[in-house]
Amino acid sequence: MDARVVGLEPAATASDAWTRRGFTAVVLENSRLRATVLPEHGAKVWEFSSKRAGRDLLYHHPRFDVRPPVFGANVDDWWTGGIDEVAPTGHACVIGDEALPFLGEFWSQPWRYEIENPGPEVARIHLCAGGIIPPLRIDRWMELRPDEPFVRSRHRLTNVGYEPFDFMWGIHPGLDVRPGSRIQAPAEEALYEGGRGVDTPDGTRYAWPELPQQSGGTLDLSVARRPDPPAVEQHFLTRLRAGWLAVTDPETRSGFAMAFDKEVFPVVWLWSVYGGWRGIYTAAFAAWTALPGRLDKVIEAGRQRRLAPGETLESEVRFIAFEGLTSVSDVALDGRVSGEE
Repeated sequence: MDARVVGLEPAATASDAWTRRGFTAVVLENSRLRATVLPEHGAKVWEFSSKRAGRDLLYHHPRFDVRPPVFGANVDDWWTGGIDEVAPTGHACVIGDEALPFLGEFWSQPWRYEIENPGPEVARIHLCAGGIIPPLRIDRWMELRPDEPFVRSRHRLTNVGYEPFDFMWGIHPGLDVRPGSRIQAPAEEALYEGGRGVDTPDGTRYAWPELPQQSGGTLDLSVARRPDPPAVEQHFLTRLRAGWLAVTDPETRSGFAMAFDKEVFPVVWLWSVYGGWRGIYTAAFAAWTALPGRLDKVIEAGRQRRLAPGETLESEVRFIAFEGLTSVSDVALDGRVSGEE
């Protein structure tokens, strides 16, 4: 309910008086949105709901819910959607003599948290976790203000070890999409890594969003397709003109956007699943520091980020709920979303 309807001052609140399937749930809420974070499940943003649109913008697995994660497990068997923070690798790989788990290890760990300000003018929480294998600490501050349709999310990575540390890092939303949803980012080029359900050779480079087909013509990847045939694909979007991504549902004229610093996150990953993997339909559309998906391959290509002992990398992203648009043309770092109505 909008507080103004009942004559109250607009407010933003942060509260941990909630649970989800046995997990502590920390809720950031104002008149425009509700964001629910599960600190004990890798600080996953489990819910990001637009109150005006009346829907959660994140994907939720249709057959199972969140459950206690297991370190080192195959994340595919635990992934239920939401927004996860990924480091120091995407896909599992071996660096030196250490086996790094799929989507890293922070998704499977409990994070500590503190409500730094419960509101009403500013609601802010602090979450943090340290690596088991990597000498890495991640701190995240999430802040919500009255009537704003976005969460300010500030992230800091710190090398707490004694040697330089190489890594890759991603902010990984799993989003609610349906046939016809618009999937948009200001990329000039892309790489199709592979999958099934499209008539395109693995490793094809192309001008985003038109994926060439061997049989002729192209597929417009900015529009989610029907699962006919069922498909699953991995794409890396590069040469970003600006740092943002957006997914819009034209039917409800609402969607999710993320604004970020493209100098920190120069690549957008798109994992589109149109019925071709485990019978689900979703898209993970994520900001990353590098491609491809494995840290060992990223290091071979010289694309890794490196932190010296005690050094930090800090960046702010904005998670945005927007309404009134059928397509997005721009997302500003201050949270403003523009496009077709």
